[in-house]
Amino acid sequence: MTARTYGRQSREQILAAAQALFAERGLHETSMSDIARAAGLSRATVFNQFGSKALILDALTARSLRAYGDLLDRALAAQAATTSELLRELFRQMALGLEANRAVHRAVFGEIRKVSMGLEAEGESPALRRLAFDRLVDLMRRGQGLGELDPRPGAETLATAFDSLLAGAVTQWLHGPSDAALEPMLSDLAGVLLDGIAVAKTD
Repeated sequence: MTARTYGRQSREQILAAAQALFAERGLHETSMSDIARAAGLSRATVFNQFGSKALILDALTARSLRAYGDLLDRALAAQAATTSELLRELFRQMALGLEANRAVHRAVFGEIRKVSMGLEAEGESPALRRLAFDRLVDLMRRGQGLGELDPRPGAETLATAFDSLLAGAVTQWLHGPSDAALEPMLSDLAGVLLDGIAVAKTD
């Protein structure tokens, strides 16, 4: 079941209200009535737009996945950069996006991981997650084709390694000290990944 779309303005009001409440209270302490009140809309309007709190969260998760997909599209279009440079930039851009709204991503990131592991199948997010992973596989395959990445593992294996490192670091950061910076952590992890998969240049 996908989110209903009756009015763009009310839809955006609902998502903005839900995002603020999820960040402040958490997912489980926020009800559909709370979201309706914060959005200045009737509870019926909220249900007509989305049908459930799960679908509201799905819409917010879908936004994050679309942003990730856009980053991957730009990486695939960047013909002049090496694959190592592109992977480092992906880690950096992900860090900047997550650091910009840590409280919301604390609520949403767990849902993205459920989608990744096939534990959730409602809404737009599962298809968007598959598309993003396919783009990541394409990026790894291109790097192997150019002789920049180790050709022995499958491109899917390399994409899974990238994805798993990213997920583990972000999960640790989201629930760690509030003043911890994500970008240096992901920069270090990019180095760890590339030490294992990048083909050394020879003079």
